Amino acid sequence: MSKKKPFDKENPTKIPFSELVELIGTSCDYKFCIIDETIDEELMALAASHGINLHGFKHVIETSGIQHAEKRHGSQSKDRVPLSLEDYLLVPFIIKNRDKVEISAQKEQSHHNSILIYTKQIGDTYYYVEEIRKLNKSLAFKSLRKRKKRKPL
Repeated sequence: MSKKKPFDKENPTKIPFSELVELIGTSCDYKFCIIDETIDEELMALAASHGINLHGFKHVIETSGIQHAEKRHGSQSKDRVPLSLEDYLLVPFIIKNRDKVEISAQKEQSHHNSILIYTKQIGDTYYYVEEIRKLNKSLAFKSLRKRKKRKPL
């Protein structure tokens, strides 16, 4: 097992999204990809209503976020509906075509960042979570979950 290098903010390794997803389950150095460099008006307005300006922000995914989701909700987890490789590839679609988005704003005197929670039904229901990182102006992959679609009564 290779030892991970510490994150180098000045020289991170940027790779294509599909390559990043292929790294699931492997031990690798910090890598990231930019999914989208534009933030839509709905997100801008939602964040602004909580005092957050998303101008200049971008959607990003890092290996650490995917590794977290895979460990907690992936094929080796105890989730009833574990994530597959194909589920991760849906993230850009979920962001752009969401059914709903909510914000969980940072509480005063909290060290936690605010998060965005996207919901999208594509057969099953997906919950995609992004962390709002003001320092590097990014909306970063935090988690992804999948739930079976409920049958009507």
